[in-house]
Amino acid sequence: MKARVLQSTSLVTMLALPIVSLVSVGTLRQNAAPKNEAKAAAASAFEGEIMDNDCAQMGSHEMTMKDTSLATPDLCTTYCLRFKKTPGKYVLYNAATKMIYQLDNQQEASFFAARKVKVTGTYDQATKMIRVTDITSRSTS
Repeated sequence: MKARVLQSTSLVTMLALPIVSLVSVGTLRQNAAPKNEAKAAAASAFEGEIMDNDCAQMGSHEMTMKDTSLATPDLCTTYCLRFKKTPGKYVLYNAATKMIYQLDNQQEASFFAARKVKVTGTYDQATKMIRVTDITSRSTS
C-alpha cells in the first residue's frame, strides 16, 4: 500500500513540475511586457533632411553639387549613394543642431531623399541611430 502511495505521489510530482514551469515562464513574460511597452513609449520625433552621409558631414550638398555639376539636392544624394567609390547611406541631418542621425530603415528613407522630414522612432545614443517607426514629409512653406 505504501508503495502505491509513493508511486502516485511521485507521478503527481512528475506531472506537476512541467505545469509549474510553464506557469513560471508565462509570468516572467508578462512581467517583461511593461518594459517593452516602456521602450515603445520612448519613441521621439526628429526633424531634418534625409541626405547621404557624405554631404551631411559637410553640412550641405553645395560642394558636391558644384564639383559634379549636379542641379538639385536629390540628384546629389543619388550620386553620392550610388556612384562614389565608397557607397553611402541615408541619414537624417538637422542643420539647426548640426546633428547627423543614422537611420536603420534605409529603404523607407530612400523614398524621402533630399526632403525635409519628420522621423519618428527610438534613438540609440551609443550608435547615434534612430530605429525608424515612421517618416513623414514636412512642408517647406
